[in-house]
Amino acid sequence: MENYKHVFQPLNIGKMTIKNRMQYTPLVACVSTADGEVNQEMIDWIGYQARTGVGYITIGDTQIDLERARCFYGELNVTHDKYMTGLSLLTEEAHRYGCKLSIELSHAGRGAVASMNTKPAFAPSYLPEKNCQPDIKVMDRKDMDWVRNRWVECAVRCKNAGFDMVMIHSAHNNLLGQFLSPVSNVRTDEYGGSFENRMKYPLEVIKAIRDAVGPDYPLEIRMSANEMTPGGLEFEETLIYAQEVQKYVNCIDVSRGNVFNETGVMWLCPSYLQPHMINVEYSRRIKEVVSIPVSVVGNIYTIEEAEQILAEGKADIVGMCRSFMAGPNMIENAVRGQEYKTRPCIRCMDGCGAIYHGMPLRCSVNPKIGREHRYRNIPKAEVKKNVYVIGSGPAGMQAALTLTERGHNVTIIEKGNKLGGLLHDASVLPFKQELRNYKNWIVRQTEESGANIRLNTEATKEMIIKEKPDAVIVATGATFFKPNIQGINNDNVKDVCDVDNGQAQVGQKVVVCGGGLTGVESALALARQGKDVTVVDMIPEEDFCKSMFYIIRYSVLDEVKKAGVKFVGNSKIKEFNDKGVLIEDKEGNISTLEADTSVIALGLKADNSLYKEIAAEMPLDTFIAGDCDTPKNIMNATFSAFNIAVEI
Repeated sequence: MENYKHVFQPLNIGKMTIKNRMQYTPLVACVSTADGEVNQEMIDWIGYQARTGVGYITIGDTQIDLERARCFYGELNVTHDKYMTGLSLLTEEAHRYGCKLSIELSHAGRGAVASMNTKPAFAPSYLPEKNCQPDIKVMDRKDMDWVRNRWVECAVRCKNAGFDMVMIHSAHNNLLGQFLSPVSNVRTDEYGGSFENRMKYPLEVIKAIRDAVGPDYPLEIRMSANEMTPGGLEFEETLIYAQEVQKYVNCIDVSRGNVFNETGVMWLCPSYLQPHMINVEYSRRIKEVVSIPVSVVGNIYTIEEAEQILAEGKADIVGMCRSFMAGPNMIENAVRGQEYKTRPCIRCMDGCGAIYHGMPLRCSVNPKIGREHRYRNIPKAEVKKNVYVIGSGPAGMQAALTLTERGHNVTIIEKGNKLGGLLHDASVLPFKQELRNYKNWIVRQTEESGANIRLNTEATKEMIIKEKPDAVIVATGATFFKPNIQGINNDNVKDVCDVDNGQAQVGQKVVVCGGGLTGVESALALARQGKDVTVVDMIPEEDFCKSMFYIIRYSVLDEVKKAGVKFVGNSKIKEFNDKGVLIEDKEGNISTLEADTSVIALGLKADNSLYKEIAAEMPLDTFIAGDCDTPKNIMNATFSAFNIAVEI
């Protein structure tokens, strides 16, 4: 703990004391009922968060108006007293672990999801946003009073239900942010124009909440330091806003971005391509002009980074969400001096981004997240079995970890000379540090799990029949697809893995064949080396990297654009030759993409032949996991392996 003396220092937020400086930041888990009633899944989720050891949790994005502002099914409902019983159970659960519980109250304004609401969205101005509610009611005085009163009612209800604090959401261009921002507020009355006018309605709401909950009840407010949107709210105005709101609140939570457009949204949930600790300079400057605690969020990965931020005086509280989902034992491990045991987040959002598609919260590397009601404690095996795991990629290693945790005797058979499978190739590029961290973590955990690891050994059906394990999990992964195209074996045509690893020489002009994530990331790395890079695929350009979670995809495509990579879609590869790549577009036109080097990144095909052979001999006790079933991503590997291993 000596290394984290700032992290573990208690702090007063108003008259509330938190036990340390760590916050589990706002998140909609989508594990309550569709109507937002508290259920056991939601209670267990709060308990899971509280057991991380954070000072406080803030439940995220809870709408005060479910007729006009709903954004998620499964977000908590605080709009009627009938929900108070369930809400009180959440606070009770958090308090069991010495954790304070806050709740973020919000109104999405024009950002509401049309299909989830029954009335037109409220907004300061008629400026519909792409992919949001097109039916907008510009707020008049009566509407503004109604929303203000609704906010007050919900805040008082949460206080009465036992919440330790309420957060007022004025960030990310939600309704209060829409009033603040010149990009969404073009009113000509007293609530538009100058920043003093644009602040007026948010301040009215905040003051009304303070008056209703009383002077001693803690309030926090979330604000975007910068909307990262052309014509949007910028930091100098946020500094003014911070000085005004401190009259009514006890803590300021500093974020950035605008959830409703591509340029702004990628700063809400930064990707592996964006810097760590992206908002700490904003929080530092806000701290200089206010006299209340300041919390900061934004691509903060580790407790070491949290300690650095606090020690340098750039914030009073450090908030994380994705890092705690991946590694819920981060604080415990820090106390024990075992930081290496903390599972790192890979910033993919394939799991936690499920909430944006109406699905419950998940995590690509932690299969328990969102399923705490089932898997708080992994059940010990009723009968100890000898289980073989064939393959040691992410699926094989996850299977081995779960099986050994349950008490089985586990043997891993790996034909290569080290654990990891395709994780080594997938994480080799310079900007894939987060995936490298995960690879290193899971390899070490597997090596220390107690499993019997047999490297340089190729499993066969005959071996399995001879050695007679009780069960077999086949996780042999996938191989890169190499179609039968003329010239594909030419010397100037290289496999993407060889290029990424630096084993293949690459000329100045490069064509990458394949618009999936593997090809586009390789193209980005080459472009950053100064190469002239074009990516070609038979799918439309707008579908490149389409399998990625959309916010992370925006970040990838933004970096690719800045690097000067060119995309050519709707084009079939006809031939590789010494000039480059011969392609045919959808109109049948033939042309050549000139290249010194062509790179093949045309996807993966499942390597499942061994599974079929073994399953024919052991149909009840042979299972398939990860890419050798269906090539997808880390999340698919993790979940398929865990779900099998937890039931054997």
